[in-house]
Amino acid sequence: MEQSILLQAKIAFFLGNFNKVLEIWQVNDYDDDYYYFLVSRALIAARELNPKTIRLTKKPSSKLLEITDIVSRFMGPLIEQQKLDTTIDEDRKQIEDVLKKLKDIIPQQNQKIIQIICAYMSVNSCEAQYALQLELQKDAFQQELLYLQFILYLRGRRFDLAESTLLDLRRFDDEDILTYLAQIYLNLYNGQPEQALKSIQETKDRFGDSAKLMNLMITCLIHQNKFEEAFELGQKVKTMIIDNEQFSDRQEIEICLSNLIILSEMLNKQQQKEEYIQVLEQINKSCHFLKRYQEKVKKIEQLS
Repeated sequence: MEQSILLQAKIAFFLGNFNKVLEIWQVNDYDDDYYYFLVSRALIAARELNPKTIRLTKKPSSKLLEITDIVSRFMGPLIEQQKLDTTIDEDRKQIEDVLKKLKDIIPQQNQKIIQIICAYMSVNSCEAQYALQLELQKDAFQQELLYLQFILYLRGRRFDLAESTLLDLRRFDDEDILTYLAQIYLNLYNGQPEQALKSIQETKDRFGDSAKLMNLMITCLIHQNKFEEAFELGQKVKTMIIDNEQFSDRQEIEICLSNLIILSEMLNKQQQKEEYIQVLEQINKSCHFLKRYQEKVKKIEQLS
C-alpha cells in the first residue's frame, strides 16, 4: 500500500499533474524522503501559482517542511537563474558553491537531496556530468538521477550515451513512467515523430493522459508539419490547464503557450499570438522562450 502511494505520486508528478500529487498527499500519511521530495515541488508550485482548483487542508510534517524549504531556497531559484551563455568553469563554480551551502544545512541522512538538486542545476548548464559523479544505492533518487543523466546526454546530442542510459533505466524498471518518457524524448531527438507518437500513445494507455503528453504530441505534429492540427490541440491544452485552471507543472503551461505563439505565427494568427504572449508574460516574464522570442523580434525590426 505504501509503495503504491509513492508510485501514484511519482506518476502524477512526472506527467505534470501536480493537483493529483497534492490530492494523494492530503489523504495519505507516508514517511519517505523521495515522496516528500515530489510533494515539496508540488507545494512550491501551488504557492507560486495559487490555483483555485486545490484547497490545502493538511498541515505538512516537520520533515516535509524541512525538505520543502531546502528545495525552495536552492533548487528553484538557481535553476531559473541559470544563464545559457555561462562557461563550464562558471557553471562548475556555481554548483560547487551550492554544494558547500547545502552540506552545511542538510543532515547527513539527506545527502541524496544535495545530489539531485545539483543534477537539476546541471540540466541547464555546460557541465553536464559534474553533479552526477556520486554512486547512490538503487532507489527512487538514483532512478531520477539516471533520467536526468539521460536528458543531459540528449541535450548534448550524445545519442549513443543516451541510448545506453535508457537501457539502464529499463534494467532499473522497464514499466516506470521515467522509462516511458525517456523513450518518447529519444524518438523526438532522433527525428522520429511517428515513433514518438506511438510511444506517447503507449504511455497514455499505461498511465493516462496529461498536459505533458499532449504538449509532446504537439511537438510531434509540428515536426510532421501538421500545424493546424497542432494548433487545435494546443488550444485544448490551454483550455484545460489555464482557462479551466487545472493545477499543472508551470513548465507545461509555458511550453503550451510557447507552442501556441510559434504556431500562431506560422498560421498568420496575429491577434491570437499577441494574446498568448500576454498570458505567458503574466505567468513568467523571464522564461527562456519569451526572452529568445523577443530578441528575435527585435533583430527583425532592426533589419527592416
